[in-house]
Amino acid sequence: MVQLWIQYLPQMWKGVWMTLELTVAALILALVLGFVLAFARLSRFRVLNLVATWYTEIVRAVPVLVILFIVYYSLGNILKLSGILSAVISLGAFYATQYGEIFRGAILGVDRGQTEAAFALGMTNRTIMRKVILPQAFFSILPPSTNQLSNLIKDTSLVFTIGVADLMFQAYQAASATFLPLDMLLLAGVIYFVFYLILSKFLARWELNVQRSRS
Repeated sequence: MVQLWIQYLPQMWKGVWMTLELTVAALILALVLGFVLAFARLSRFRVLNLVATWYTEIVRAVPVLVILFIVYYSLGNILKLSGILSAVISLGAFYATQYGEIFRGAILGVDRGQTEAAFALGMTNRTIMRKVILPQAFFSILPPSTNQLSNLIKDTSLVFTIGVADLMFQAYQAASATFLPLDMLLLAGVIYFVFYLILSKFLARWELNVQRSRS
């Protein structure tokens, strides 16, 4: 089995790079849209708040795989989207709701007295958000955000269902060629585990350094 793994490792490596590219692109979209959703839900404009709330509740209730199929087979056919772009939009749109709630909760968690003190000093709302609230909210945002990143990486494995050549897609291709699905899927599982382990160690160290710099 080890010899077979070594033989198909270069093919799997191509899938790893695709998984990384999908993760980075979807994460950027999720963070940007997540901030928009968070501020929309905190907005005093009722329509904006309502739209963001309904979007968050509906998308969070739908499995990622269903969103992926809807975007690829419906929106993708209308706008001629590639499988990769459909995957990025689907994952980004779903995880934006997760990050949006994290951001909103962190902002609301900042002591109200901080805002009142800033107002007393003559700061504007924008300045207060940028210099007072967001820097303090960042430390509450960091731990759950890194957890969601781990979930995002694992959910990229769903994109093989629409033909995107990620790690799982390469594992299925290798399984079809060797007629040894268990061996190839086990190899993919080992790669996911190593990838997750390296990322979790890196993020844990980063969180520790951030906490140290705060104290």
